[in-house]
Amino acid sequence: SAPTPNSFLCFVADLVADLVVDSRHTTNALKHLHGHPGMSTFADLLGPDLSTKTGSKPTADALAGAEVVGLYFSAHWCGPCRQFTPELAAFYKKLVASGKKFEIVFVSSDRDESSFDSYYAEHPWLALPYAARDLKTALSKKFKVQGIPTFVLLDANAKTLTVDGRETIGEDPEGFPWAKKDLLELLGGADGALLASPTAVGDGDDVDVGSLWGKKKIGLYFSAHWCPPCKAFTPKLIECYKALKANGRDDFEFIYVSSDRSTGEFSEYFKDMPWLGIPNGDPRKAALSSHFKVQGIPTFVMIDEEGKTINDSARGSVMGDPTGAKFPWAKEAAADMEDGPEGLNETTSVVALLEGLGGAAQQVAVDALLGVATSVLAAGKAVGEEEAPFCFFYAKTAGGIAEQVRKLTSQPATNSAGTATLLLLDIPEEGAYYVSAATEVTAASVRQLLEDYAAQKLERKQLGQ
Repeated sequence: SAPTPNSFLCFVADLVADLVVDSRHTTNALKHLHGHPGMSTFADLLGPDLSTKTGSKPTADALAGAEVVGLYFSAHWCGPCRQFTPELAAFYKKLVASGKKFEIVFVSSDRDESSFDSYYAEHPWLALPYAARDLKTALSKKFKVQGIPTFVLLDANAKTLTVDGRETIGEDPEGFPWAKKDLLELLGGADGALLASPTAVGDGDDVDVGSLWGKKKIGLYFSAHWCPPCKAFTPKLIECYKALKANGRDDFEFIYVSSDRSTGEFSEYFKDMPWLGIPNGDPRKAALSSHFKVQGIPTFVMIDEEGKTINDSARGSVMGDPTGAKFPWAKEAAADMEDGPEGLNETTSVVALLEGLGGAAQQVAVDALLGVATSVLAAGKAVGEEEAPFCFFYAKTAGGIAEQVRKLTSQPATNSAGTATLLLLDIPEEGAYYVSAATEVTAASVRQLLEDYAAQKLERKQLGQ
């Protein structure tokens, strides 16, 4: 299925259902989720106790021995959830009956406890206690749940196998425990076939993955003919690709990963792309989308010769670099918003609005932001975080995305000369934002903003109000 919002997801209603959650509870829960060096237990992730059909049970005991644990984000009011729940229950019962060490934890978005009790009565598995609204919200945020039903699969160490468990069990129901595969395997191995478009550079023959692996950087372009943003971005990517090739670069290749709905659509769209492709219907598309957690298209991912991710959201980088001067677009700890604010909607983000500063002062502010961002992201990796806890952005010029941010956060259209605005946007927390009192962006002011956020010292405001 295409990695975009569709009729099987209940987006806005889930957000509305959680508006009653106090933002301070969410902050506490996030500190709980992010506060354990080397976190590897389900008790760390889900709290000390889970609900069972016979009462409360310690999380460690309830999930002891499980090789795979599914987190089922769902609610009684959601029609697609009620449709999927009996299918998942049948799958669960069959797998457990066969001796597989598989467990599921229901994470409820029900609007009250009586609705939770009624819905959970239909479920044959465990549940996060309904009263743990803080943890529920934090889990939705951690796994970037943008709609329900969502089914996340975790391994025995509480590490993410996939955030798209529905697609995984649908396409590979016999694949338990769905162990992560390396990227080469997901591409089909060295012998995996890649189609060459009619306009591809070279002799026009199809190639195998082995001809690229270990030799070239690879750009994976997740896109589709039916997607308007994709059709707007594709010419820009083609322009950049041709510019790189014209400059004599032969150390890279791009691969189109198709979400087209038919062979005809794929052929029509692919024929103008000067690179290689994985056609619609190829199972590698779902595996790659899951591996890179693609939640919407277009998405452009850059990997190095050994399959290590250089940038999993390189679309904005390409848009801001049409000649490829910054290729291969290594992901920076802090990004210019005009290059594309990837991550802003899904991750708590620090935003520095620098339009009121002169060029030299802007660079000093950007360097300060980069320094803090680099240390924060490194600290997250050091304790085993799978996802960055924060994104960092800056804006140097008025208009565009910066202007929209100012409007949504009720900031003046421009700053006084020589001053800056420092914000923390928490869109996943039902559109929350916080404003720093600082008028300078320094390492100290950025760190103070983060510390005040963690200590719940900031006044929560609502975007658009």
